[in-house]
Amino acid sequence: MAPKSPIARGRKPIAAARAIVKWVFLLGLCHATGTAWHEVMGHGLVGVLCGGEIRRVEVLTIQFYPMPATMGWDGRFGQCYVEGIETPKGESLTSLGGSLSTWVVSVGAIVLLWIRRWRGRPKLVLVLLGLWWLDMLTYTLPSWGIRRLVFWGRYYAEPYNAAVDLGVPGWMFQAAVVGSCALLAAALIVRLIRPRRVWGGSF
Repeated sequence: MAPKSPIARGRKPIAAARAIVKWVFLLGLCHATGTAWHEVMGHGLVGVLCGGEIRRVEVLTIQFYPMPATMGWDGRFGQCYVEGIETPKGESLTSLGGSLSTWVVSVGAIVLLWIRRWRGRPKLVLVLLGLWWLDMLTYTLPSWGIRRLVFWGRYYAEPYNAAVDLGVPGWMFQAAVVGSCALLAAALIVRLIRPRRVWGGSF
């Protein structure tokens, strides 16, 4: 077999660099959209359903509502200020709604990956949405005294504190989070490794 030309060998590092840049961008986009969903559809929507009113929405230091503006970094990826909630239960449900909303999306995306064979961009979108369970898991880490992102981040366990305020035993919520996130991670990995298998036969 003839040796590869220097040009062919030089293309491999370029292709690898492009792939790294692509996935860094996609994961960053996944994080940004997940944060926006967490704040608006989680805290915001639940807060409104509990009788509150959205006053301000920030995602990754950018204020989107009521007026676009850049905000300084205060250690939080996003914030949705909801005022007017009159009951402690409503406040707790609003706090829990953020991470629970991204967890539900992750469950739905992984189920869709399993019920049929997806290709191209739809599959990529579902895989990225399937990673949103990380929001619930990382937000629960501070309940064990671990920073949200292990080495940095806040110590505020938002969904855990909300669940406890709603009467759920802390250990039970922790077990449910770890168990469900482990199952979601395993289901996603297996689906990517064995793409031809689907529930109910092949498509």
